[in-house]
Amino acid sequence: MKLKDFEKYFDMTILQRGRNYYHDGSVLSIEKIDENEYTAEVEGSELYDVTVEMDDNGNIYDISCDCPYDMGEYCKHEAAVLYAMRDGNIIVSEPVVTKSNLSQLLGKCSNIQLMEIILEHAKEDKSFGNYLHMKLSESCDSNSIISDFKHISDTYFKGRSDIDDVLKAGRLLIDKTEKINSAVDKVQIYAEVISMLENDIEDSCNNGYDEESWELFETISDCSSCMETAVANIIDSGNQSYIASAWECIIKHWDKDFLIDGEERYFQSLMRFCKFSEYRSKLDEVLVFRRMSVYEYRKERIDKQRFSIIQKYGTEIEVANFISSHIDNPDFRCMAIEREINAKDYTKAEQLALDGITADNSYFYSVSTWHYMLHDIYKLSGDTKKLMEICYILIKHGKTDYYKEWKALIPEKNRNDEIERLLNEPKNYSYEYIISYENMSDRIYQLCCKSPDKIICYYKKLKTTEFKEQSKNLYEKYIRNEGERVSNRSEYAALCEKLRNFSIQCDTEIAEKIVLDFRELYRRRPAFMDELTKAGF
Repeated sequence: MKLKDFEKYFDMTILQRGRNYYHDGSVLSIEKIDENEYTAEVEGSELYDVTVEMDDNGNIYDISCDCPYDMGEYCKHEAAVLYAMRDGNIIVSEPVVTKSNLSQLLGKCSNIQLMEIILEHAKEDKSFGNYLHMKLSESCDSNSIISDFKHISDTYFKGRSDIDDVLKAGRLLIDKTEKINSAVDKVQIYAEVISMLENDIEDSCNNGYDEESWELFETISDCSSCMETAVANIIDSGNQSYIASAWECIIKHWDKDFLIDGEERYFQSLMRFCKFSEYRSKLDEVLVFRRMSVYEYRKERIDKQRFSIIQKYGTEIEVANFISSHIDNPDFRCMAIEREINAKDYTKAEQLALDGITADNSYFYSVSTWHYMLHDIYKLSGDTKKLMEICYILIKHGKTDYYKEWKALIPEKNRNDEIERLLNEPKNYSYEYIISYENMSDRIYQLCCKSPDKIICYYKKLKTTEFKEQSKNLYEKYIRNEGERVSNRSEYAALCEKLRNFSIQCDTEIAEKIVLDFRELYRRRPAFMDELTKAGF
C-alpha cells in the first residue's frame, strides 16, 4: 500500500469518516519515532494510538490502531492519520491549542462572541446543532426527547456524522428522561428509542454499512436497563392503569421480526409483569403464539424464555413438568439429568444421557455434553468399567484432561496395549498430546516431518534422543522455508524471534549462516533487514 493512493484499500464509509476526523482536527499528533515508524494520537470516543511503518518513498509496510473496531481490515482512525501524513502533517508532538489554553481563550470572549462561535459551528456541523438543541431544549415531554434524538441518529445513519455523536446523545437522552416524573412516559421513551435504533442497525446491516453501528448497543442496553427500572417502579406503585399502559407500550414494540434478537431488550421488563398471574398468562400466550411460526433454533430460545418465567414465578411441580415436556431440547435434557443425579437415580440419569446421544437433534457439542455427563454419572455411581469406556471416547474427541484418569483405570499389564490401541484409532484428536506425554520420540519426529512447524515445540524433546541430528536439520529447513514465505513487518518480526530461539536452543553457528543467507537473498526487503538487526543479528 502506498500513501499516495491508500484510499483504494479502504471501505468508502470508513474513508468518509476518516476524512471527517482529519478535517475536524481529531488527529492530535503525528511523530516520527524511528527511521520507518510513526505514531499518531487520534481523538475519538477515547484517545487512540495509531502506528504506521512507512519508508521514505511512501510505501506503507504496516499500520495498526488500538481501537476495538474489527469489522474490517482498516479503521477510520487509520484513514484520518494517513490523510494527515499525506498532507505533510508530521513531527507534531501535541495539539497546537491545548484544552486549558482553549478554556482561557473562551473565557475572554463576550456572550455575543460565544454565541457567534457556537452558531457558526452548529451551522457547519448539523449533528452538533442537533445535540445543542436537544441539550438546551426546555421541553421535557416524551415526544420532543424522542424527536431530538431521532434527528441526531438519522444524521449518523445517513453518513453525515460520527457514531460518537449518537452515543453522546444517547447519554443525554437518558439524563433528560430520568428527570421526567411519569414512569409510564419513561417506558414510552425507552421502548421507542430501542425500536428506533434496532431497526436502523438492522437496515444498516442489510445495506452493508454495519461498520460501527453495533456500538449503539451500548445505548440500547442502557435504555433497556432504565426501562426495566421504570417498570419495576410502576408495578410497585400498584396502579393498575399505569401497569396496563406500560404493558401495552412494551408489547407493541416487541416485534418478532427483529433479525438481531431485539426482543431480548424488552423481555426483562416484561418479566416484571409476571408478578401478576394475569400478565404471566398473557406473556406465555404471546410466547406460545410466536413459537408456532419460527425456526427450530428460535423455538429453543422461546422455550428458555418461558422456562425463565416458570423458574421465577412458578411452583416446583410446574418446573419439573416443563423440563419433562421439553426433554428434546438439549438444555432441558441437561437439567433433567442433573435433577436425577441429585436424586441419586443414576440409572435414569444414564438413560437420559444415552438418549441424548441418539436424539435426532444431537450435534457434536451436545454429544460431548452427554459424554461429560455420563462420565460424572459413572464416577458417582462407581461403575469403573463404564467410566474407563467413556474416558476413552472423550480422549478420542480431543478431551485430553481425561487421559491421566483413563490411564490410571487400566490394569498395568494391559496399559501399553490399550495406549497403542488408542493411538491407532483413525480419528484420535488427542494423538499429539499422548505421544508428547508419553515421550514417544519416534512418533514425535514423524509428526514434525509431516508438520514442520511442530519442530519449534518439540525440538527440546528430540535433541536428547537418537533423532538429534535429523531434528536439527528439520529445524533449519523450517526456518529457511519461512524466509521464503514471510512478506510483511509482523511476519518478519515473528520469524526473527524463531531464528533467535533456534540460535539459543539448537546451533548458533548455523543461525549466523542462515542470517547471512537471508541478508543476501532478501536484501531488497528493508523491513526484513531492519527486523534482523532489531533481533540482534
